[in-house]
Amino acid sequence: MTLTRCANPVSPQGGPKDADPPEVVSCDPPNLTTKFKASSFRIEFNEFISLKNPVNEIFISPPQKSQLDTRLKGRSLVVKMEDSLAPNTTYAVTFGKAIIDLTEGNVLMGFSYVFSTGDYVDTLSLQGTLTTAFDHKPQKDVFIELYIDNNDTLAFDSLPVKVVPYYITKTDEQGNFMFHNLQNGKFKLFALADQNDDLIFNQLTEKIAFYDSLALPYYIPVPKADTTRRDSSETAVEKLVPSLAKKTDSLHKIDSVHKADSIREYLRRYPSYSLFLFEETDSIQRIQKVANPMEGMVLLVFRYPVAGLRVVPLNFDSIAPWHLEEPSKNRDSVRLWITRPEADSLTAKIILGNEILDTISIEVSKRNLQVKSSKKEKPTRLGIVNSASGSGLNQHKNKLVLTFSSPLTRWDFKRVLLFTDKDTITPRVEFYDSVKRKIIINYPWEEEKSYKILVPDSVFFGFRDITHDTIRMEFKTKGERDLGNLIVSMNMENRPGQYIVQLLNDKESIVFEEHVITGSEKVHFNYMPPGKYKLKAINDRNMNRRWDTGNYRLNIQPEEVIYFAKPVDIRANWDVEESWD
Repeated sequence: MTLTRCANPVSPQGGPKDADPPEVVSCDPPNLTTKFKASSFRIEFNEFISLKNPVNEIFISPPQKSQLDTRLKGRSLVVKMEDSLAPNTTYAVTFGKAIIDLTEGNVLMGFSYVFSTGDYVDTLSLQGTLTTAFDHKPQKDVFIELYIDNNDTLAFDSLPVKVVPYYITKTDEQGNFMFHNLQNGKFKLFALADQNDDLIFNQLTEKIAFYDSLALPYYIPVPKADTTRRDSSETAVEKLVPSLAKKTDSLHKIDSVHKADSIREYLRRYPSYSLFLFEETDSIQRIQKVANPMEGMVLLVFRYPVAGLRVVPLNFDSIAPWHLEEPSKNRDSVRLWITRPEADSLTAKIILGNEILDTISIEVSKRNLQVKSSKKEKPTRLGIVNSASGSGLNQHKNKLVLTFSSPLTRWDFKRVLLFTDKDTITPRVEFYDSVKRKIIINYPWEEEKSYKILVPDSVFFGFRDITHDTIRMEFKTKGERDLGNLIVSMNMENRPGQYIVQLLNDKESIVFEEHVITGSEKVHFNYMPPGKYKLKAINDRNMNRRWDTGNYRLNIQPEEVIYFAKPVDIRANWDVEESWD
């Protein structure tokens, strides 16, 4: 429980804005007390404070069953522990970002109150980083947990799914974590994005990470200070590691960026554990979505790629052909194009192999759902998208593809016209897919030339007999001198197995191209637009040509992801060569 004062002290008007966090003046009992027998402690500050989100920010390690009771009294914070304390144990109460000054909200970061019920305070530490397994993004405010093998009835590996950890901390904004005041021993290292506040991995949607072997703590000595002036790195480390703080004169204030750099540089000398956060997936195949995005089409989205799919209608005869199936590139979704105009709904069994996965029921025709209106509604038109829209046609590696909003039922390729700067041509046109929703315009495109395509109205007809108005498309082809090539020499001597090498944009929102390799070779990414790119490699352990997540109970880590050490700058009319070990 948190109590606040009725009268709010305020700063006098004028003068510089207070940018300093609250400072600890004293602790009772003192910080780092041994033979601790009290049930509470008091922390006095140099100014009035407030507590922000104390339930989530303040925690004690090793954990207790009851929540800590926090009360504000004047410029002091009183913390009471409801549960009894274990003998000969070092405890650390971490305050995270909870302590702020009352007037400006400046946060006291990284403060911990440490005490021992035994004769000494444990002094070992353990540090590391937490990032996502798939794209290595730092993860903040995730619990990092340490377990000791002290349970007689449970296997060591099962502790994270059965009991609360022995030590806990949280990651900072950069995904870094650090434990202090650890006992000498071997620990199971686990990360948990807890969703139900019980510190136990017991929900499938909770993201986790784990270290394969046991983690060992270590001692971080305080660097020797200059006799006339305290070194900034010592100051930073002592503030980061409360158990190493000395009772000396007041510390010099240093710039926050300088402090962070000093901390990183100092701690880089000591071992660090890397954890990769992932979400386990249910191994059971399921239909995740059934939708009717447009007239005459049903979209099925599956949890995993499908093979041997059969859809058996229950509300009409399925002996005669009734649909076309259009799977996605990864085969984890399927469009069902209903070829029977009279079918206004679909009730069907979804069968994979010999197993009935589910039964679906959905409207196919939106006519039954429309509300009558006095206004005449515009008829549905056949949409057409061409692959050269926007940046033009990179004919050195891409074809000119027209994609229709519906599979075609009627067409007249001879009516498609291509205009060059001199001639009007009837190009060669052919289908690009089995369901007849994409066509290719074939022509020996010249570099850096402007072209126009004219499609008169009613050349193409799709399902439900929808067609289009006159369509004009203008685009320009690319010159080879405007594009660049990337050649990556992959040295895989020390990395056996299959790898997926991807070229992505700098935000990783687009995978431009990928190659699968099983040994050392040169990987070519040719005719690429100039720009900044990223290189990413996935250790495809099960050789299914996609990244797979992990499973804690089966002791399976997510497939390893490796990034090239720097962004790749592809320049126009240039061959860029990189070596990747």
